[in-house]
Amino acid sequence: MSEHKDPKPSPPNSGDGWRVLSYLIGGVLVYGAIGFGLDRLFGTQFLLPVGIVLGAGLSILMLHFRYGSRS
Repeated sequence: MSEHKDPKPSPPNSGDGWRVLSYLIGGVLVYGAIGFGLDRLFGTQFLLPVGIVLGAGLSILMLHFRYGSRS
């Protein structure tokens, strides 16, 4: 049997935009949830915003190392 080839193959980096968006949203959600949980555990009110900012910063740093060094 013959193999069916896709007439319009997608470029190798076609999903990078969605991947970057998911890293940013995921980092904010995960670290925000950790901050929320620690706020509830310790009875504080500042760890949720710290977790959100930390998650965004770490996501941006990870994206810089992953995609920033491309020439």
